Amino acid sequence: MALAYKYLDGGSGIAVDANSNPIVFDDENEDEKEFGLDAIHLYSKIPALQAEAKKYREERQVLQTKLEPFGEEDPVELLKRLQAFGDLDPEKAKKAVSVVSNLDDLDKDKNIEIERVKAGVAESYKSKIKDIDIVNEQKISGFQNSLTQKDQVIRNLLIRGAFDRSEFIKDQTVLTSDIAYDSFGRFFQVEEDGANVQVFALDRAGEKIFSKASPGEYASPEEAIELIINGYPQKDSILRSHSGGSGAGGNKDVGGSKKAKLRALAAMGPAERLNALRR
Repeated sequence: MALAYKYLDGGSGIAVDANSNPIVFDDENEDEKEFGLDAIHLYSKIPALQAEAKKYREERQVLQTKLEPFGEEDPVELLKRLQAFGDLDPEKAKKAVSVVSNLDDLDKDKNIEIERVKAGVAESYKSKIKDIDIVNEQKISGFQNSLTQKDQVIRNLLIRGAFDRSEFIKDQTVLTSDIAYDSFGRFFQVEEDGANVQVFALDRAGEKIFSKASPGEYASPEEAIELIINGYPQKDSILRSHSGGSGAGGNKDVGGSKKAKLRALAAMGPAERLNALRR
Protein backbone atom coordinates (compact mmCIF):
# COMPACT_ATOMS: atom_id res chain seq x y z
CA MET A 1 0.00 0.00 0.00
CA ALA A 2 1.42 3.38 -1.06
CA LEU A 3 -0.51 6.39 0.23
CA ALA A 4 -0.47 9.62 -1.77
CA TYR A 5 -2.09 13.01 -1.31
CA LYS A 6 -5.11 14.08 -3.32
CA TYR A 7 -4.32 17.54 -4.69
CA LEU A 8 -6.78 20.26 -5.61
CA ASP A 9 -7.37 21.03 -9.28
CA GLY A 10 -4.29 22.68 -10.70
CA GLY A 11 -2.09 21.39 -7.86
CA SER A 12 -2.66 24.50 -5.74
CA GLY A 13 -2.88 22.54 -2.50
CA ILE A 14 -3.89 19.33 -0.75
CA ALA A 15 -7.59 18.39 -0.62
CA VAL A 16 -9.06 17.95 2.88
CA ASP A 17 -12.22 16.28 4.18
CA ALA A 18 -14.98 17.75 6.39
CA ASN A 19 -12.74 17.35 9.46
CA SER A 20 -9.82 19.23 7.82
CA ASN A 21 -7.81 16.01 7.51
CA PRO A 22 -5.72 15.64 4.33
CA ILE A 23 -7.34 13.27 1.81
CA VAL A 24 -5.14 10.36 0.71
CA PHE A 25 -5.55 7.35 -1.58
CA ASP A 26 -3.67 4.19 -2.51
CA ASP A 27 -1.89 5.00 -5.77
CA GLU A 28 -1.14 1.28 -6.31
CA ASN A 29 -4.77 0.10 -6.10
CA GLU A 30 -7.36 1.97 -8.13
CA ASP A 31 -10.22 0.09 -6.42
CA GLU A 32 -9.39 1.53 -2.99
CA LYS A 33 -11.46 4.57 -1.99
CA GLU A 34 -9.83 7.81 -0.95
CA PHE A 35 -10.21 8.86 2.68
CA GLY A 36 -9.26 11.56 5.15
CA LEU A 37 -6.28 10.56 7.26
CA ASP A 38 -5.93 11.84 10.84
CA ALA A 39 -2.17 11.47 11.45
CA ILE A 40 -2.31 12.54 15.12
CA HIS A 41 -5.07 9.98 15.86
CA LEU A 42 -3.06 7.22 14.16
CA TYR A 43 0.04 8.09 16.14
CA SER A 44 -1.94 7.98 19.43
CA LYS A 45 -2.77 4.29 18.73
CA ILE A 46 0.89 3.30 18.92
CA PRO A 47 1.02 3.21 22.79
CA ALA A 48 -2.05 0.92 22.82
CA LEU A 49 -0.35 -1.56 20.48
CA GLN A 50 2.80 -1.45 22.57
CA ALA A 51 0.76 -2.04 25.74
CA GLU A 52 -0.89 -5.11 24.21
CA ALA A 53 2.49 -6.61 23.31
CA LYS A 54 3.71 -5.88 26.86
CA LYS A 55 0.63 -7.58 28.32
CA TYR A 56 1.41 -10.74 26.34
CA ARG A 57 4.97 -10.83 27.71
CA GLU A 58 3.74 -10.31 31.28
CA GLU A 59 1.19 -13.15 30.95
CA ARG A 60 3.96 -15.52 29.89
CA GLN A 61 6.02 -14.45 32.92
CA VAL A 62 3.10 -15.19 35.28
CA LEU A 63 2.70 -18.68 33.79
CA GLN A 64 6.41 -19.38 34.20
CA THR A 65 6.17 -18.39 37.89
CA LYS A 66 3.39 -20.94 38.40
CA LEU A 67 5.71 -23.68 37.13
CA GLU A 68 8.35 -23.23 39.84
CA PRO A 69 6.88 -25.89 42.23
CA PHE A 70 7.71 -28.56 39.65
CA GLY A 71 11.43 -27.98 40.08
CA GLU A 72 12.17 -28.18 36.33
CA GLU A 73 15.41 -26.54 35.17
CA ASP A 74 13.74 -25.11 32.06
CA PRO A 75 10.34 -23.54 32.99
CA VAL A 76 9.63 -22.66 29.35
CA GLU A 77 9.73 -26.31 28.31
CA LEU A 78 7.55 -27.25 31.29
CA LEU A 79 5.11 -24.52 30.33
CA LYS A 80 4.74 -26.07 26.88
CA ARG A 81 3.66 -29.37 28.47
CA LEU A 82 1.44 -27.87 31.16
CA GLN A 83 -0.66 -25.34 29.19
CA ALA A 84 -2.76 -28.12 27.57
CA PHE A 85 -4.28 -28.77 31.04
CA GLY A 86 -5.68 -25.22 31.38
CA ASP A 87 -6.18 -24.27 35.08
CA LEU A 88 -4.70 -27.51 36.48
CA ASP A 89 -3.25 -27.04 39.99
CA PRO A 90 0.55 -27.61 39.73
CA GLU A 91 0.75 -29.22 43.17
CA LYS A 92 -2.05 -31.68 42.41
CA ALA A 93 -0.52 -32.49 39.05
CA LYS A 94 2.86 -33.15 40.67
CA LYS A 95 1.24 -35.48 43.21
CA ALA A 96 -0.63 -37.35 40.49
CA VAL A 97 2.56 -37.89 38.49
CA SER A 98 4.25 -39.23 41.62
CA VAL A 99 1.40 -41.70 42.22
CA VAL A 100 1.44 -42.91 38.64
CA SER A 101 5.20 -43.36 38.72
CA ASN A 102 4.95 -45.68 41.72
CA LEU A 103 2.15 -48.01 40.68
CA ASP A 104 4.29 -51.08 41.26
CA ASP A 105 1.18 -53.13 42.03
CA LEU A 106 -0.12 -52.80 38.46
CA ASP A 107 0.74 -55.48 35.98
CA LYS A 108 2.99 -54.88 33.00
CA ASP A 109 0.17 -54.30 30.53
CA LYS A 110 -1.36 -51.55 32.64
CA ASN A 111 2.02 -49.83 33.04
CA ILE A 112 2.51 -49.92 29.28
CA GLU A 113 -0.95 -48.38 28.77
CA ILE A 114 -0.17 -45.61 31.24
CA GLU A 115 3.07 -44.77 29.46
CA ARG A 116 1.24 -44.65 26.15
CA VAL A 117 -1.36 -42.25 27.55
CA LYS A 118 1.33 -40.03 29.05
CA ALA A 119 3.18 -39.93 25.73
CA GLY A 120 -0.03 -39.07 23.89
CA VAL A 121 -0.83 -36.23 26.31
CA ALA A 122 2.70 -34.84 25.98
CA GLU A 123 2.53 -34.95 22.19
CA SER A 124 -0.89 -33.27 22.15
CA TYR A 125 0.40 -30.58 24.48
CA LYS A 126 3.45 -29.86 22.30
CA SER A 127 1.20 -29.46 19.26
CA LYS A 128 -1.09 -27.01 21.08
CA ILE A 129 1.84 -24.96 22.39
CA LYS A 130 3.33 -24.77 18.91
CA ASP A 131 0.04 -23.44 17.52
CA ILE A 132 -0.20 -20.88 20.34
CA ASP A 133 3.35 -19.64 19.75
CA ILE A 134 2.75 -19.33 16.00
CA VAL A 135 -0.38 -17.22 16.56
CA ASN A 136 1.38 -14.97 19.09
CA GLU A 137 4.41 -14.50 16.83
CA GLN A 138 2.09 -13.51 13.98
CA LYS A 139 0.33 -10.98 16.22
CA ILE A 140 3.61 -9.43 17.37
CA SER A 141 4.88 -9.29 13.78
CA GLY A 142 1.62 -7.63 12.74
CA PHE A 143 1.99 -5.04 15.53
CA GLN A 144 5.54 -4.25 14.44
CA ASN A 145 4.55 -3.91 10.78
CA SER A 146 1.61 -1.68 11.75
CA LEU A 147 3.89 0.58 13.81
CA THR A 148 6.39 0.83 10.95
CA GLN A 149 3.68 1.72 8.42
CA LYS A 150 2.11 4.31 10.74
CA ASP A 151 5.50 5.88 11.45
CA GLN A 152 6.04 6.23 7.69
CA VAL A 153 2.56 7.70 7.15
CA ILE A 154 3.09 10.22 9.94
CA ARG A 155 6.50 11.22 8.55
CA ASN A 156 5.03 11.72 5.08
CA LEU A 157 2.13 13.78 6.40
CA LEU A 158 4.09 16.01 8.77
CA ILE A 159 7.36 16.48 6.87
CA ARG A 160 6.04 16.28 3.31
CA GLY A 161 3.19 18.57 4.38
CA ALA A 162 5.73 21.17 5.58
CA PHE A 163 7.35 21.18 2.12
CA ASP A 164 3.95 21.40 0.39
CA ARG A 165 2.98 24.42 2.53
CA SER A 166 6.35 26.19 2.34
CA GLU A 167 6.07 29.76 1.05
CA PHE A 168 9.87 29.90 0.73
CA ILE A 169 9.91 27.04 -1.76
CA LYS A 170 7.05 28.58 -3.75
CA ASP A 171 8.36 32.16 -3.79
CA GLN A 172 12.15 31.87 -3.51
CA THR A 173 13.07 28.71 -5.46
CA VAL A 174 12.41 27.17 -8.85
CA LEU A 175 11.67 23.80 -7.23
CA THR A 176 8.29 22.18 -6.85
CA SER A 177 7.46 20.91 -3.35
CA ASP A 178 7.93 17.24 -4.31
CA ILE A 179 11.38 17.85 -5.80
CA ALA A 180 12.37 19.88 -2.74
CA TYR A 181 11.14 17.09 -0.45
CA ASP A 182 13.03 14.39 -2.37
CA SER A 183 16.19 16.50 -2.19
CA PHE A 184 16.08 17.90 1.36
CA GLY A 185 13.45 15.86 3.25
CA ARG A 186 16.20 13.61 4.67
CA PHE A 187 17.30 16.49 6.93
CA PHE A 188 14.03 16.28 8.92
CA GLN A 189 12.87 13.85 11.60
CA VAL A 190 9.72 13.29 13.68
CA GLU A 191 10.00 12.92 17.47
CA GLU A 192 7.39 12.04 20.10
CA ASP A 193 7.36 14.26 23.19
CA GLY A 194 4.70 12.85 25.50
CA ALA A 195 1.37 13.37 23.78
CA ASN A 196 2.91 15.75 21.22
CA VAL A 197 4.57 14.99 17.91
CA GLN A 198 7.22 17.46 16.70
CA VAL A 199 9.21 17.92 13.52
CA PHE A 200 12.90 18.84 13.83
CA ALA A 201 15.47 19.70 11.19
CA LEU A 202 19.05 18.44 11.32
CA ASP A 203 22.15 20.02 9.84
CA ARG A 204 24.68 18.05 7.81
CA ALA A 205 26.44 17.03 11.06
CA GLY A 206 23.22 15.49 12.39
CA GLU A 207 22.61 18.23 15.00
CA LYS A 208 19.23 19.93 15.46
CA ILE A 209 19.04 23.31 13.78
CA PHE A 210 18.38 26.31 16.04
CA SER A 211 16.21 29.22 15.00
CA LYS A 212 17.80 32.51 14.00
CA ALA A 213 14.50 34.35 14.36
CA SER A 214 13.91 33.01 17.91
CA PRO A 215 17.32 32.38 19.53
CA GLY A 216 17.36 29.49 21.98
CA GLU A 217 14.54 27.64 20.21
CA TYR A 218 14.70 25.03 17.49
CA ALA A 219 13.88 26.22 13.98
CA SER A 220 10.35 25.72 12.74
CA PRO A 221 9.97 23.53 9.62
CA GLU A 222 9.49 26.60 7.40
CA GLU A 223 12.56 28.41 8.77
CA ALA A 224 14.61 25.20 8.66
CA ILE A 225 13.75 24.67 4.98
CA GLU A 226 15.05 28.15 4.19
CA LEU A 227 18.24 27.66 6.25
CA ILE A 228 18.99 24.25 4.69
CA ILE A 229 18.45 25.45 1.11
CA ASN A 230 20.50 28.60 1.70
CA GLY A 231 23.30 26.36 3.02
CA TYR A 232 23.18 24.13 -0.06
CA PRO A 233 26.45 24.52 -2.05
CA GLN A 234 24.59 24.71 -5.41
CA LYS A 235 21.83 26.96 -4.12
CA ASP A 236 22.32 29.44 -6.98
CA SER A 237 20.99 26.82 -9.39
CA ILE A 238 17.65 26.50 -7.54
CA LEU A 239 17.03 29.96 -6.05
CA ARG A 240 15.03 32.45 -8.09
CA SER A 241 16.85 35.58 -9.35
CA HIS A 242 15.57 38.74 -7.65
CA SER A 243 18.19 41.23 -8.84
CA GLY A 244 16.77 44.32 -10.46
CA GLY A 245 19.68 45.39 -12.69
CA SER A 246 19.10 47.13 -15.96
CA GLY A 247 16.60 44.60 -17.23
CA ALA A 248 19.06 43.38 -19.85
CA GLY A 249 18.54 40.10 -21.62
CA GLY A 250 21.11 38.36 -19.39
CA ASN A 251 18.70 38.10 -16.48
CA LYS A 252 15.96 36.69 -18.69
CA ASP A 253 18.32 34.04 -20.03
CA VAL A 254 19.18 32.97 -16.48
CA GLY A 255 15.49 32.65 -15.60
CA GLY A 256 14.81 30.68 -18.77
CA SER A 257 17.72 28.38 -18.01
CA LYS A 258 16.40 27.68 -14.52
CA LYS A 259 12.93 26.93 -15.86
CA ALA A 260 14.40 24.52 -18.36
CA LYS A 261 16.38 22.85 -15.60
CA LEU A 262 13.22 22.56 -13.47
CA ARG A 263 11.37 20.86 -16.34
CA ALA A 264 14.25 18.43 -16.75
CA LEU A 265 14.29 17.66 -13.01
CA ALA A 266 10.55 17.01 -12.99
CA ALA A 267 10.96 14.39 -15.74
CA MET A 268 13.59 12.44 -13.74
CA GLY A 269 13.10 9.67 -11.21
CA PRO A 270 13.73 10.49 -7.50
CA ALA A 271 17.26 9.00 -7.38
CA GLU A 272 18.33 10.56 -10.69
CA ARG A 273 16.83 13.91 -9.63
CA LEU A 274 18.77 13.90 -6.34
CA ASN A 275 22.04 13.12 -8.10
CA ALA A 276 21.41 15.93 -10.57
CA LEU A 277 20.87 18.46 -7.77
CA ARG A 278 24.07 17.35 -6.03
CA ARG A 279 26.18 17.96 -9.16
